[in-house]
Amino acid sequence: MKKLVLILVVGMFVLGGLGAAAFNTDISIKNTTIAKSESTSVLFSSQLTIQEKDGFIEVGLDGTTTLLSEPNRPVLPIYVKTYEIPFGSKGIQVVCTPKDINTMTLSKEVMPARIAPLSKMNERTAFVKDSSIYGSTDLYPNSWYTADLGAGRNYNDQEVVFVKVICYPVRYSPVNNQIEYMNGFDITITYEAPTAPSHTGATSDLVVIAPKAFEHMLQPLIDFKNSKGLNTTFKSVEDILSEYQGADPPEQLKLFIKNAYDTTGIKYALLVGGLKSHIFAKDKEDRSYGSKAWWVPVRYVNIPQDDDEACLSDLYYGCLYNATSAFDSWDSNGDGIYAAWDAGGGIQNDKFDMNPEVYVSRLPVTNKIELKLMVKKIMTYEGTSPVAKPWYNTFVGVGGKTFENYSGKPDGEYLCDLAIEHMGSLVTNPVRVYSTNRPTGGLVPVSKDIIKAISGGAGYVDFEGHGNPLVWDTIWYNGTYPKDWCGGINLINFMKFTNGDKLPVVIVGGCHNGLYNISMIPSMKDKKGVQYFTYGYPTPVCFSWGLILKYPGGAIGSTGCSGYGIGNEGNPVSLSAELETNFFYQIGQNGSTNLGQAHGQVIHKYIANEFVGQVDAFCITNWALFGDPSLKLGGYAS
Repeated sequence: MKKLVLILVVGMFVLGGLGAAAFNTDISIKNTTIAKSESTSVLFSSQLTIQEKDGFIEVGLDGTTTLLSEPNRPVLPIYVKTYEIPFGSKGIQVVCTPKDINTMTLSKEVMPARIAPLSKMNERTAFVKDSSIYGSTDLYPNSWYTADLGAGRNYNDQEVVFVKVICYPVRYSPVNNQIEYMNGFDITITYEAPTAPSHTGATSDLVVIAPKAFEHMLQPLIDFKNSKGLNTTFKSVEDILSEYQGADPPEQLKLFIKNAYDTTGIKYALLVGGLKSHIFAKDKEDRSYGSKAWWVPVRYVNIPQDDDEACLSDLYYGCLYNATSAFDSWDSNGDGIYAAWDAGGGIQNDKFDMNPEVYVSRLPVTNKIELKLMVKKIMTYEGTSPVAKPWYNTFVGVGGKTFENYSGKPDGEYLCDLAIEHMGSLVTNPVRVYSTNRPTGGLVPVSKDIIKAISGGAGYVDFEGHGNPLVWDTIWYNGTYPKDWCGGINLINFMKFTNGDKLPVVIVGGCHNGLYNISMIPSMKDKKGVQYFTYGYPTPVCFSWGLILKYPGGAIGSTGCSGYGIGNEGNPVSLSAELETNFFYQIGQNGSTNLGQAHGQVIHKYIANEFVGQVDAFCITNWALFGDPSLKLGGYAS
């Protein structure tokens, strides 16, 4: 890709954007309980499907729900079922009994999963086998089932305990070249349910957290929200840090959000404030948090992948309780290293729950001019009804070949088509900016065509490809990574958007597009691109936030990975892309009506339906949301 000279736009960012511990709990768990149980009988096909591919064997079994797919380990079919029981339930027990166990000898090894950052998938052409598994006679997995417990907000906005049962109907002994499998399971869960709910009804909906210096500029937005029936309050960062005791500033903020949830039942928390400078910022005090350089502190989680040692995660602030009804600090062993999972250096793993109770997002503004523009954008968008937005039913999909073809299409285009399908009747005008349009002269993923498509107005935009904090791009349908780039779009190009008040919600699939700890001098010093991933180019804001910061025009909300986007060869609808495409499923199929609700329910859906390993946790925690979490999608009806 050509070098981008970003110094020319520095002044625009600095002046106003891209254009003119111990704790107390209010929960009261009732001592009176009722013994309850739930049972499920699961039957699978009596025949396994065995298929040879690339010198390995793929195993399938009808009736299973997903795949066990851990890096470099055998890919096997599994069955996942998640139960919801009342929050505060005690004595939870799970029994899963396999039926009709059989044995089969294989002619080849079971295929290992090839999982890697999107930008590095094509570099890893050879299959790698985890020797601890493939060199063992033991069965993998080592049991017929496991059970995971969590707590959070369900689709009905109720606080519940999630009991996830993962059944492993096929287990593999690599050295013996045998598998054991069965025809079904009987699942029974028992528990003691409280006789009264632990949380009472909500009296507040949204809390806005910002420095005191921003309060007067946020008051029009708060008044507007209240006028629409969304009970909204303000709390300053300074007051939180003086009133709440915690291990560090992010935990102090989280304890305030927990208290607001306990006492008023808030559903949304909007963090207003990013780095205090676009030019230079020392973005972290240690590996787990940043505070001094930030208007609102940030949490870094320690779930490393490649060069990503610790990623930004505002999800931390919304995950308040675990299944025992205790505060979930995300630092279960108290070593000061948060959400540690395979962090290396002898650091112990933490136990933490990623199901949110409160939907949290951030407007990482740097100054009051940016804040003023954001308040105006939100009020204009929400103050206009969907009926008055004829462009709202337009969906712009931008994609090419991220790293392979799938079902006869480049995988990025396949994902965009899936997103359009998920939206159903909400999309009447799909606009496909695809690499396969090149032979016909249609719109393709180059800056001119992307700008044209978005400038026409759209309710939603989906980018599926590659990226870094300053650019998004993809590969031509008949090209090879990393040489046949389409051209994509970068921060400078945003100035050419002319969509005015026709503001879309934008889902960005790619690596580091949501890395919002970026500032110019540190990114310029990072010549190797191993910390800020811009390879020495001075970058004032990240791609996903820059889309919203653009004024006039740009976007009203966006997502982006604060770390690598992760892919699974042979299954494009997995890991990072599963989160991205399911955002549209939540809106089009499950009826999510607010930005943060859609984002949070995607995470709930992922956790409920999949085996969540270390890589999955990495993808979930680094999937950043920018904008107002309470944003009414399409605006309020007149």
